[in-house]
Amino acid sequence: MGSDVAICNRALRYLGAPEILSLDQHSREADLCARHYVETRDELLESHHWNFATRYARLAPMESAPPFGYARSYRLPGDCLRVRNLRAGDPFEVVEDRVLYTDATPAEAVLTVRVTDPGRFPALFTEMLARRLASSLAVPLMGNARLEQTMLQRFAAAFDLARMADAAEGAADPDEGNPWLEVR
Repeated sequence: MGSDVAICNRALRYLGAPEILSLDQHSREADLCARHYVETRDELLESHHWNFATRYARLAPMESAPPFGYARSYRLPGDCLRVRNLRAGDPFEVVEDRVLYTDATPAEAVLTVRVTDPGRFPALFTEMLARRLASSLAVPLMGNARLEQTMLQRFAAAFDLARMADAAEGAADPDEGNPWLEVR
C-alpha cells in the first residue's frame, strides 16, 4: 500500500462503493474520504504507542517558566500527537499551545508523532486504517448503520492484530534458548 488514495480505495471496496482516482476529484466518495482520512489516521496514531510513529526527542526549552507547579517549560514539536513519557520518568503535564511543563532538565521525551507517508505504515496498520475509515464512511456514503457496525467489528479485530504485531516487534523469540525445543 503506498498512498492515501490506495488506503481510501481499500475502504471503499469494503463498502462496495466506487473507487476514486484522487482525493480532490469531484465525487461524493472522494469528498468524504478527504474529510475523514487525516482525522482517522491521526486518531489511530494517537491511540497506541506504535513503534513506527515513535520518536525520542530532546525538547526545546522555553524562556518563560510555568505559572505554578513545575520549574520548566518546553515546546513540543509540531508533529507531536502525544507525549508518552520522559526518559528520566519525571512527571509532566501538557497544556495549551502544546507546551510541556516538568521539573526535568533536559526534557528528553518519548513522543508519538504524526506520520503522513503511508509508505511508512506497517501492512497491519494500513489494514486497520482502511477498516476504520470504512466504518466512518458507511453511513454518510451508503446510508447503512448496520454496515457501519459490521465495519466497526472488523476494525476492532484488525486493531487487535496490528497492536499485537507492533508489541511483538523487537521482542525476543520465546522459543529461543528453550531447552525443551533444543533437545528435539
